[in-house]
Amino acid sequence: MDLMGLQRVGRKCKQLGIPVVPNLVRQMMRFLYQAYLPYTTEVGEGTRFGYNGVGNFIHPGAKIGRHCLFSMYVIVGGREGMQGGATIGDYVRIGAGAKILGPIRIGDFAVIGANAVVTKDVPAGAIVGGVPARLIRLMEDPAAEYEQATGRSVPPEDRANAPRPAAAPAPQRLKAAVLEMEPGKKGKPNAVAPGSEALFEGAPALPGPTREGEEDELHA
Repeated sequence: MDLMGLQRVGRKCKQLGIPVVPNLVRQMMRFLYQAYLPYTTEVGEGTRFGYNGVGNFIHPGAKIGRHCLFSMYVIVGGREGMQGGATIGDYVRIGAGAKILGPIRIGDFAVIGANAVVTKDVPAGAIVGGVPARLIRLMEDPAAEYEQATGRSVPPEDRANAPRPAAAPAPQRLKAAVLEMEPGKKGKPNAVAPGSEALFEGAPALPGPTREGEEDELHA
């Protein structure tokens, strides 16, 4: 049984009011996989943890969407002085050793590079990496790139709703990403919040496609 299987057992036992078992499941997670995925964490269907979830530690208040892919040793943790964990959208790919800290939002189809440290909201369809995480590029067709990288198909309804951040005119890309959820603005649910423009510092004005194979290095 992998990390997700153990989490489901613990969650079900807690819902049924069965004592002791959730704590035993937590100990099994740590012993078998050196990992912790609390029963309080919401995890969407189709989400997978690579290598059975080895080394993953997830905040009890985190919310994880559908069809996400976690590599090993990913931490979704808290930050001092802030309550709650991250909200991670659907079809998000997270590279080995990445750290997502605080009650931030990761947009649908985003890619978090290996060993990145993310403390700001990440827009839907963006690839980020580094310490601290910075924008690498906005994807032209995030659904197609997800399928190519993972070998998993995106249903037509999800493909139709997938973000296409790089399809906007270049001068508008950064502005749209930063202001989409500004109070009083009409925005998409997985846009970045005000103040996250720091994520884009040092990013190229016209992010282009990576060389062949480069993106695989980000989320391997």
